[in-house]
Amino acid sequence: MFGRTGARWGRTALAAIAGAALTFGVAGPAAAEPATEGRPVGLANSSVTLMLNEKPRQTSGFQLQIGDKAVIAYCIDFNTNIAMNEAYKEGTWDASEVQDLGKVQWVLTHGYPNVTEDKLLAAAGARMPGGLNADAQRKLLYFGTQTAVWQFSDGVKLGGFEAGKGLLDEDQYAVVQKIYTYLTENATAVPEPKPSLSIKPGKAADVPVGSKAGPFTVAGPGGEIKLDVQGGQAVDADGKQVTTTANGEKFWLTAEGAGTVSVTATGSGSVSTGRVFLHVGGKAQKLILGGAVGEQVKAQASANFVTGPASPTAAPSASPSGPSGPALPVTGSSTGLMVGAGLLLLVAGGVAVAIVRRRRVRFTV
Repeated sequence: MFGRTGARWGRTALAAIAGAALTFGVAGPAAAEPATEGRPVGLANSSVTLMLNEKPRQTSGFQLQIGDKAVIAYCIDFNTNIAMNEAYKEGTWDASEVQDLGKVQWVLTHGYPNVTEDKLLAAAGARMPGGLNADAQRKLLYFGTQTAVWQFSDGVKLGGFEAGKGLLDEDQYAVVQKIYTYLTENATAVPEPKPSLSIKPGKAADVPVGSKAGPFTVAGPGGEIKLDVQGGQAVDADGKQVTTTANGEKFWLTAEGAGTVSVTATGSGSVSTGRVFLHVGGKAQKLILGGAVGEQVKAQASANFVTGPASPTAAPSASPSGPSGPALPVTGSSTGLMVGAGLLLLVAGGVAVAIVRRRRVRFTV
């Protein structure tokens, strides 16, 4: 239709477009890391009998051996046997097909071992009986948390103490019960933890001094996420200073004067509390991590405060990526795609110019 010159231009344009697609394809998201593997091993001196769904059931605690580190883990599949010392691979919540993992995640974040013994007992209104060694104390904390996990993953309820059933003595059983009650009555659903850490928005601009910048939302691994703030403070919705947060939670930034406030968030590990592990060889009990292992992950955000009339909160600054601004850290994928799109537009424009010029020449001959 366009003659030989037009066809040659078309072939050149197609080649340029294909080359651009190949070149900028590498700027897309990086390939996923290989799934982490672990093997369940028993937790020493952890055997216990509890009233579960109105029946005495004997059970034991365990850990996942991941590389050279043993990490506390919990059962999220009450009616299936565990494959001890066999290979398990990290999976997703969807792949596990376990209900209410959002509330299980809250239980893990606020239970053992992510909260110190003193804080967990105080929150639960429990008191550790005297004369117990470290293993016995750990067992009570572990099963207070495990029974709460079972209520959400399997609908299993912890019953009361019954003499003659082979249970722990009554004082010890009361500790398990109180931790269970505290965790189940306060649990709220939170998002699946991620192997990376981000804060959205990445920036807030032109925030009047005396206001709160934010909210900033954290997405990352399970467990405690530390906040290191320079130039101001991180606060909660009520304006109370906070130094830690958790996956899915929000915080705000404040300052006493004009300038920039920056915050660095640090997560406890890339393979963290709340990550699911599934048996490699077939059907076996599904597990969820109660601890963390792997490299720490970090993210940053900032707010620029200016003198001016105060307001209750200040919205994040607008940016090309949307009204909330980009999350930090930012990868090169978005930049690469924009440059690639620009190159394609240039090539298309060149083709159009060539076609128009060709037509003009043919009409004047």
